[in-house]
This record gives sequence, C-alpha cells and structure tokens, in this order.
Amino acid sequence: MEQLDSHNHALALSILDQAKDLTLASIRSDGRPHATTVSFASDGMTLYAAVGIDSQKANNIRVNPQVALTVNIAYADWTHIQGMSMEGHADILREPDEVRAAAALLLARFPQFSSFIADTQVVPWPGTLYIRIRPRAVALLNYAEGFGHTRYFELA
Repeated sequence: MEQLDSHNHALALSILDQAKDLTLASIRSDGRPHATTVSFASDGMTLYAAVGIDSQKANNIRVNPQVALTVNIAYADWTHIQGMSMEGHADILREPDEVRAAAALLLARFPQFSSFIADTQVVPWPGTLYIRIRPRAVALLNYAEGFGHTRYFELA
C-alpha cells in the first residue's frame, strides 16, 4: 500500500470538509458487525463524533476499538462520485482538554447542537461522550478518474 501523497491528501480533506456524516462500522461484543450514521468533525484526517453514552457504537468501541467507516459527498451522477473508506482505531476521549477540543470542533461545524443541548459550554454534554477516530488506511473513490477508480493509502 502506498503512502498518501499531497494531491490525494488534499482530495481526502476536501471530501471530509464537504461531507456532514459518515457511516461507522464497529464490532459488537458477540462479533457481529454494526453500522450506523454519525455526524462528524475533523482535524486533518482525525475524526470526532459525539455519541450517546450507552449507544451500541459506544459499547462496541469500549470492547473493540477497531472501526471502519465510509464518507461520501453528494453527487449529480456517477461521473461525479467521490468518497472514501477508512479503517482505524476509535477511542473514547476522557481527558478534559481533549473533550473540550472535540466539543468545540463539533459545535463549530454543527451549531444546531445548541438547539437540543441545554448548555453546550458544559462538557461533556449531558448523556454524551466523544470518540476520536484515527485512521490507519484510506481508500479514495474518485469516479472523475474512471468508473470505480479507487486508490489505497497507508497513513503514517
């Protein structure tokens, strides 16, 4: 697998910037897969999400932090499909500074959080925990370069 070059790194960041949600796949304690849609914010290639404390995805990550995900942006037709899949490691943030930073990224991207969370200045938000996803590998899908065109990259 090749290392992510600057051109494809820029494409990956553009996809992350344009997309608002991702599909996160995790593994249940009995080994069955679980996939769910979550809104996310990013800092470079590192992704952050707020999830329910007792959600299935949180419980899965507590047992097995290995995750995979897909991110896609809206497209008019197949010639414009761009997206990515990633595999990596998810961890639940516990350090106060990390929790505050994740909450700030999410609130900046999704100001509507403040409409259903009474006080977004108090973190963690009630009933919420924050996960950080650090990708190890990414597959970039870019139909502008041909039907099904995908390139696989390892991240340092």
